[in-house]
Amino acid sequence: MTILKIFISTIIAINCLSVKAMEPMEPWERVNMEQSEFELLSSVVEAESNRDPENIDGRTMIAVCILNRVRDSRFPNTVTGVLTAPGQFSTVRGGHSVTSRTDLSDQAVIEAYNWIEQGDAPEVLYFNCIGYFSGIEPYACIGNNYFSCDGGIQ
Repeated sequence: MTILKIFISTIIAINCLSVKAMEPMEPWERVNMEQSEFELLSSVVEAESNRDPENIDGRTMIAVCILNRVRDSRFPNTVTGVLTAPGQFSTVRGGHSVTSRTDLSDQAVIEAYNWIEQGDAPEVLYFNCIGYFSGIEPYACIGNNYFSCDGGIQ
């Protein structure tokens, strides 16, 4: 009888874990990021995408660029540090974005994070909506933004 009780207890415990694993995760939990950093990043991605409707590729590349900067020794090592650096993102004022995040920008941040984690993301570090930067290697024009590399992440 004791073995049966242990078996039943084990089955119940496994079922409880399965139910917990099926609960939806918050988007910032999916990318191992603090909620405030994720929300700032996602809202800046939305703002910098020039609200190009349904353009997930442009939003993802913006997020890749920002996350690459966090990894590069020439930039601050946090999302907030990169986004609030003087003269960098005009859509950030007082540590907050002027635009709200969307489900599409949340998805783009998650895709960018996963792309970088897989090691396949381009090492873009710069973008703007005017054209390629002089003296910096162009990468691609995606959506309404021009992306450039600068010798790779250091």
